[in-house]
Amino acid sequence: MKQIITLKTITKISLFFIFFLLAVYGCRKDDIINTDTSLRLNFSNDTITFDTVFTTMGSVTKQLRVYNKNENAIIISKIALAKGSNSSYQINIDGRSGTVINNLELSGGDSLYIFVRISIDPTNQNNPMIVRDSILFEINGNLQDVDLYAWGQDAHFIMPNLKIEGLPPLNIVAKEGESIRWTNEKPYVIVGYAVVDSTANLIIDPGTRIHFYNKSGLWIYKGASIQVNGTLEDPVIFQGTRMDEGYRDLPAQWDRIWINESAVNSSFNYAIIQNGTIGIQAETLNESMGNRLILNNTKILNMSGWGIFARFYQIEGNNLVVANAGSSLLNLTRGGRYIFENCTFGNYYKYGVRKDPSLYLSNYYVLPTSEGDLVYTGLLQEAYFGDCIFYGSLEDELLIDPYPGTENDFLYHFDYCLLKSSLENTLVGLNSFFNEDPLFIDAYGNDFHLDSLSPARNKGILMMNPADIEGIIRDTKPDLGAYEYVKPTNIKRKK
Repeated sequence: MKQIITLKTITKISLFFIFFLLAVYGCRKDDIINTDTSLRLNFSNDTITFDTVFTTMGSVTKQLRVYNKNENAIIISKIALAKGSNSSYQINIDGRSGTVINNLELSGGDSLYIFVRISIDPTNQNNPMIVRDSILFEINGNLQDVDLYAWGQDAHFIMPNLKIEGLPPLNIVAKEGESIRWTNEKPYVIVGYAVVDSTANLIIDPGTRIHFYNKSGLWIYKGASIQVNGTLEDPVIFQGTRMDEGYRDLPAQWDRIWINESAVNSSFNYAIIQNGTIGIQAETLNESMGNRLILNNTKILNMSGWGIFARFYQIEGNNLVVANAGSSLLNLTRGGRYIFENCTFGNYYKYGVRKDPSLYLSNYYVLPTSEGDLVYTGLLQEAYFGDCIFYGSLEDELLIDPYPGTENDFLYHFDYCLLKSSLENTLVGLNSFFNEDPLFIDAYGNDFHLDSLSPARNKGILMMNPADIEGIIRDTKPDLGAYEYVKPTNIKRKK
């Protein structure tokens, strides 16, 4: 016999469950406020630290998590910045911003987020400063705090003041015929593009730091030149504006250094160029004016695109380290003349999938248009690589690509190099060897010193660089790449 469930029965069952839920809810421990004077909060960090923050520019946002590890709810009677309205810091607590938040209830076993930023007022002082404050927590009459530290730095700010259709926002920092010197007293912060105009010259002193905001860059226009005069002890550094731990090696924080043709050579000595999109783009816009780009004892690291991109240019590189780019380390197109000696090219890019080889060498490039592809060709006068290493995470790190029919005018040579390539039987070179891991100390961390067991040791010949990138004198059987091996005291190669 079927059992008939009446409306009256349903009503009784429903009322039972309602009273049951109300009874359970009415007994929740969250409704009991813990007023114990010994109660303490727990924090994800006891100190929040910001690396260099430039005046007038805000910092990254960091977060602090606050835990109530007690069974019962608590009332945080006050969360406040110790310096109140005079603080350089800003806090946001679960969507509420201000210098003081009062009477915040936090359930048992629950947590809340506090987001922290800092903005520093200009000080007109050259030296970095420490900006301190703390976040105070008052609960049941007890005080706790989390310290806030930031390293603030005043700077020369180069802001865009010129807009030309088809170009990024600009600021002409050296006008036609001017010679401008950047010193190391304060960093330079570039927003937009800083331009060195025709026949102008930019000289950069040892120890100068140049920081680029998002999508910003430095443009050495045709007819202009740049001389970067770093030293081993005081290199010139080009990087983004974010220097907190999570940004120190992050690519694509700025755009590029763009250099056009000139009657005057441009040079980089002891420079570190890092964390951009393209390290250096050296490009002839109209026709060659005879200049060279000379790169000595320089590192180009962590680019999301190319390390060096050239179109029909003349480049000489000595003791270079070009490493860890999302595309090629060297992209040399439409011919030109290139000489690289004692250079390390290592590509172990870890921020995405890389498909392009470390070296792409060609005498043409293709410009797609709505009416079809346009092919621009040029003469590869010379591409010489001596005592160099080309290695990385791909199966083949070299692509030699002459335009069809120009193979006889495509002049390149590898002398005493270690190459990762399947072209062992076809590459033009002397005493080079292939596909043996050079055993870098930490390639993913940009340490390209050689391990004691590296096959690149004692395999070179003396070039024009008697000392390596660190000033160490090479012996009569030099090691390949930018570093001469020296027995370390406490160096361990990472696996």
